[in-house]
Amino acid sequence: MLRHMLIARGIDEEAGLLENHGALDLWLSCRGQEAAQVGSAMAIGDEAVIFPSYREHAVAVVRGIDAVSLTAQWAGRTFCGWNPRVHRFFPYTLVLAAQALHAVGYAIGQGLQNTAETVVVYVGDGATSEGDMSEALNLAAVESARVLFICQNNGWAISKPSHEQMLTSIADRANGFGIRSWSMSADDPDSTLLGCLEARRYVETSASPGLIELRTTRIGGHTTTDPHATYREPGELAAAIANDPVVKYRERLVAAGVVDDEWLGAVDADVAKARQELLRAFAP
Repeated sequence: MLRHMLIARGIDEEAGLLENHGALDLWLSCRGQEAAQVGSAMAIGDEAVIFPSYREHAVAVVRGIDAVSLTAQWAGRTFCGWNPRVHRFFPYTLVLAAQALHAVGYAIGQGLQNTAETVVVYVGDGATSEGDMSEALNLAAVESARVLFICQNNGWAISKPSHEQMLTSIADRANGFGIRSWSMSADDPDSTLLGCLEARRYVETSASPGLIELRTTRIGGHTTTDPHATYREPGELAAAIANDPVVKYRERLVAAGVVDDEWLGAVDADVAKARQELLRAFAP
């Protein structure tokens, strides 16, 4: 999991630099959410079909999508840089919550064909304020669609904080539709994996939908063009940086003797290679 997190961070940083230089049209960073993404993706496994939003870069890395393929859409070169069928990872969706209905429809269709296939859809907290999300939750519950909704609640819908969007938790709102839910802190990939594994197993054994709210942290802006420091309190932003899940997980594994300098050096080389590939492909 640390390897995936480090590679995703390297791709993220290089893509941000490329956008700053005009090589990419836009970039939405997942910085601070790597633990939530990698832990959940590892729990999901390779067989489930994933409908992402637009920030699930670390999930894509777990699914084996390379840096250039992941970034090509943001340079306006393609609608999707990877084969969705091969990676079982559908194209990014920039229309908030639209992918939730796509996922439920896909799951219902698979059920009609008697195909036992688990479907996972990623959304952010802002997407849960959209009507499409409510329709998707209700339809999934009524039709017993085999869908696991994974909400990464990073506390912000662009500049709108979560507490101004809703008066209850996202997990509680799912209960109102008759969907079992979980809510947990997701700044550590180990605990995130275990929580998502429980949710996935519930969906698979009960053949009914579930939702897990992963409370995580957005370190950067909503996009590379978002001046987030102008609306975030300095203390809140400083705490987010201090709680960086990649740095903390790396330090913990080093202290526990799980990884050493040789292992880290090999991963750093893989990160450097991915960044160089991005530069060769997109640098002006």
